[in-house]
Parts: sequence; structure tokens; C-alpha cells
Amino acid sequence: MKNSQYNQNRYNRKKQWYRIRLGAEQFFNYPVLNLIWLLFAIGIVFWAIGGKKMMASFDVQPFLEPIFISSMMFLLIFFPIICLAGILQFVGDITARKDEGNICLVFGNRRDTEQQVPILISKKKIKTKNVIVREFYTTIPMERWQEKREDIADIFNVSIIGEIEYGGKYDGNKIRLRTVRGRKIIKKDVLYDDMF
Repeated sequence: MKNSQYNQNRYNRKKQWYRIRLGAEQFFNYPVLNLIWLLFAIGIVFWAIGGKKMMASFDVQPFLEPIFISSMMFLLIFFPIICLAGILQFVGDITARKDEGNICLVFGNRRDTEQQVPILISKKKIKTKNVIVREFYTTIPMERWQEKREDIADIFNVSIIGEIEYGGKYDGNKIRLRTVRGRKIIKKDVLYDDMF
């Protein structure tokens, strides 16, 4: 396997894992989303009842019956787990779509995207301070993030508080931004000519 293919596969695995994690985080940040789990539980109950009725309707030979029952039970357990992961990933995708799109606009040249597009890992709102903390997984060097600081603030229409933080507890490929809604107006010196 080529090195670039290996890196792409690794990136895709990380993206999928971070999407599920981001989706789970959003259910904690926004409790109203937990209504989805009520609908999910109702769907699972109907799925189990329908599965039992379907199993009863089949006429299976006695020697195949244990295999049939165990495979149907596996399906009744496995399908809800896939649906659970799908829901978490879907919520994570919706949450990350706009922020990652904005970051792609900032780092849109070949020099930056030749590496890989940053992945939103976490997005939390500190309610008491009205601060949003975004954390990205990225292979773009810290220097480029520092150079593009004002562009990031412009595209998100926010003010970045403090420094852009680099690294994480276990992973050095993380960037953390603390932002407040709205841009601060930068005061510039008035240029004039004494001759007029």
C-alpha cells in the first residue's frame, strides 16, 4: 500500500471516530436533542416486535432452527447498534459542516490542503462567558494557523480570545480556538497630510 493511501485511510478512520464523538458531545451540550433517543427507543421496540412476528411466520426445518434463531437475534441486536452509530455520526456531520467549510475557505490553497483538511473534534459553548471553544484535528503547522488568525476570525465573524492553543494531552495534532461572537473593531491611525 502506498504511503499516501495509508495516510488517507488513517485520516478517514480518524474523521469517522471524531464525528461519532462530536455527535455524542452535542447530545450533552443540547439536551433537547435527546428527544431523538425517545424516537429511537420506540423504533427499536417496533423493530423487536416485528422481528419476533417475522421469525414466527417462517417455516424453518427443525435442524436449521437454532441457526435461524441465533442469526435473527444477532440481527435484532446488531441493527440498533449500527443505527445508534449512524445517528451520532449524522449529528456530528451536521455540527461540523459549517465550521470545517469555513476553515477550508481559510486554508484553501494547495500548500495547506495538500496535507489534510482539519476535522472538528469538539465544539462547546461556555454559557456563563458566552465563549465557544472549538478543537480541530489538523496536520497544518501551527505557524500557518497563527498567520491566518485574522482570516479565521473574519470568516467565522468572531473574535479569537487569547492565543491559538496547540497540542493536546495525548495528540500533538490538535488546535484549540476560544472565540466570542462578533468582531472587535481594530483602531487604525488616521492618515493625513499637513500640506493640505
